[in-house]
Amino acid sequence: MSAPTAYLTNVNGLPYYVPLAKTLTPSEPPRLLFGNNASSSLGPATLFVLSSPPNPEALTANVKSWLQTDDVFTTAFLASVYFLIANTSSLPSLGEGVEALLSEWGTKSAHVLYEQDDQHHATAWRSGPYFTSADSLWPAWRIFPDLNSAFVFPVVPSEENSRKFVIPGTAGVPVPSRCFFEPASPKKPLSGMRVVIKDNIDMHGVTTSAGNRAYGELYGAKAKNADVVERLLDAGAVIIGRVKTVQFAAGANAKDWFDFQAPFNPRGEGYQDPGCSSAGSATAVSAYDWVDIALGTDTFGSVIGPASEHGLFALRPTIGSVSTAGVVPQSHRELDTVGLLSRTVKAATAATRALMSTDLTKRFCAARTQLIFPVDFFDNWPEEYLRVVEPVISKLEDFLKVKRTRINIRAKFREDGVGGSKSMEEYLDTTTAHIQLYDCYRNCLPFLKEYEARFNKTPFADPYIKYKWGLGKALTDGQYQEAITRRNVYRDWMLNTILPQSYDSDFSKILIMPNGYMDPFYRHEYDARTLEEGAHRKQGFGFKDSFVTALPGLPFFNVPIGQFPYESSVSNRTEYLSTNIAFMGPRGSDYSLVQLLEEFLHSSPELHSSVGTGSTLFAVKAAPTPSL
Repeated sequence: MSAPTAYLTNVNGLPYYVPLAKTLTPSEPPRLLFGNNASSSLGPATLFVLSSPPNPEALTANVKSWLQTDDVFTTAFLASVYFLIANTSSLPSLGEGVEALLSEWGTKSAHVLYEQDDQHHATAWRSGPYFTSADSLWPAWRIFPDLNSAFVFPVVPSEENSRKFVIPGTAGVPVPSRCFFEPASPKKPLSGMRVVIKDNIDMHGVTTSAGNRAYGELYGAKAKNADVVERLLDAGAVIIGRVKTVQFAAGANAKDWFDFQAPFNPRGEGYQDPGCSSAGSATAVSAYDWVDIALGTDTFGSVIGPASEHGLFALRPTIGSVSTAGVVPQSHRELDTVGLLSRTVKAATAATRALMSTDLTKRFCAARTQLIFPVDFFDNWPEEYLRVVEPVISKLEDFLKVKRTRINIRAKFREDGVGGSKSMEEYLDTTTAHIQLYDCYRNCLPFLKEYEARFNKTPFADPYIKYKWGLGKALTDGQYQEAITRRNVYRDWMLNTILPQSYDSDFSKILIMPNGYMDPFYRHEYDARTLEEGAHRKQGFGFKDSFVTALPGLPFFNVPIGQFPYESSVSNRTEYLSTNIAFMGPRGSDYSLVQLLEEFLHSSPELHSSVGTGSTLFAVKAAPTPSL
């Protein structure tokens, strides 16, 4: 695999990537109008694409905006300035006001470019930071370090095909300037947004390893993108890298990783477990403000779990609403779906719009929405959690002009005789486990056989996934079919009784759910359990809150609403972790649900429509230094 031709350089100590394949050369040589001719060596420059001669007020506003919104541009790029002015064949001077501004910026030279091809001018030339040499300009990409070890590798578009990717060979992750992209639009809702892809979703030109080096070795670079990657590109997204997952998205914790180092969750003191199989996706978004959105996959909690642990907005979509073609399967026929994570509800809404093939239900109408509050799921949560959640639910009631309807889902399940005489826990005790274990082993079996046939040896698999395969191999077809039957019974009951689609019903229903934990979970701690005891707890036995969405395949949207303090055994001071609440809608209501919640979160300054990167979601007072 060959990397694209590029320069690596730095500006005031910041590293940059310069893709030479994206050369912009004007049809006529630039004309010097201020200062001295630029050096022939590669240097930083700023291009202003204008529809009329420059004026100092507009230029100042541009630069001020870029400094606030773009993490690639710095004032060092003002050392050399180029003006490309539409429909202008001659500009005798820049004027005293512009020249005074250039002097204030410390600009050494300013040129005017003349471009005769109006169509080329409209599509190729964008205002922003560049590097220049010998009358040519190349767009500036800044290289950011992966300090939290979220990435398998960065990617950039290949020279011959913008939908094919190559590994640039840089120590960090190159990202293009945000200046180079048009504002988001209905056709391009993700225009210029930087997206990372989980390592079980195919990307054309690079390997998919599914967290297992032998898998990547066997199958090599992929010949096409997964459907979801194509949809992201259609929506204007910029794919910047592949992020880590546990082997075959099996849901292991940090201490169970072997082929790759587990990402470092930035929240708290930085040594909390990064979560399940979408750990790399969640870490990239919670650690780096130069990443906007991450794709993950969720079988029975691998998006919504890490989302709660990192405090992110995240959607587990309706089963079947987002294509899984090109995704390494765990339980692709029954439980798998591709989800998304972001720091802002606005980005989550845009990504949902881009990924969904269709929205099956009508728009939620505030006057006709019914809020369902499952008392049996909230009763076991601590008072500290309920104190944070209750004001948010009350505000949602005010926003929708409705009062919540309290329901005991477990009692309703028994009352309706869904499981005969069994409780919901008894009826579904092994359902999730048997479905995903049976499917996981059989979906991985071709890899095991093909690897051994090609290399004449058994591929390495970590102890966690080998234990999981053993459980799946032991399951019979009869046990699997029984699990499918029980899942179908529960799914149909949920779809018809708890969250029916709103075609003909009087109300569009939203189910409020708790999500996450209220205790720290350190990445390095061992809990004195054997491998079997620890791995068994994560295989879906019993009935957990996340199964409410996973088994019926309904949309589930996590919303971070606060943060709770804990005393860290690592930093010996007070740290903070996220508090979350979640919302479920009828089948296929994903976009309408997320759109409604975006409107709600923007309706009051007391609500959070975004979170920050790093140790805390929201600003807190500085903690005192611990005494040693």
